[in-house]
Amino acid sequence: MLLVGCELFTPRESEPPIDGTDPYAWLPPTSPEIVLLNLSNAFPANKVNYHLDVLANDLETEVTFMFFPDQSVASAQEGVFDNWGYEKEENFITKLFQSLNAEGLQRLEFEIEQLLPIEDHYEIVTDYQLTLSYQETQTPLPGLFKGQATLTLVQNADLLYEISVWRDYKTIDTLPCWSDLKTRVP
Repeated sequence: MLLVGCELFTPRESEPPIDGTDPYAWLPPTSPEIVLLNLSNAFPANKVNYHLDVLANDLETEVTFMFFPDQSVASAQEGVFDNWGYEKEENFITKLFQSLNAEGLQRLEFEIEQLLPIEDHYEIVTDYQLTLSYQETQTPLPGLFKGQATLTLVQNADLLYEISVWRDYKTIDTLPCWSDLKTRVP
């Protein structure tokens, strides 16, 4: 009799369905591969937060994103990469996305070379290719970037994976890499 008066068996409000029609929809990064997928999807979806949401930024635990550029690029651009952390990355990626042509085809593709579980984190060695299309009013930048990244992924308090360290390497002398792109976005 007491159970009849309470709302224990009343159906709850339904949650909106996950958009299965959007090929670039955000997925909770429950695995290292999904981190790369969300990074890739940031570009065609034109979503800055897809990029930023897979970067570590926990001030309580002091686990925060750090970027280490290709050494040849860093030596040619002295001081640009000093203490490149989450805030500098946020500023860079926001400016980059503002310069992109929303109608253009932006693509970031990863080819994983190694995926290594190491105690409390993962290390991914991956080749990447980034293709960009810019607004006509922007200073022309290269449209193709290639390189290799060694990414260190950790789990946050919600057990979702985030990138804590990105080490960038130029793989082809004649093509710019991610480090080069960071030096060219004003």
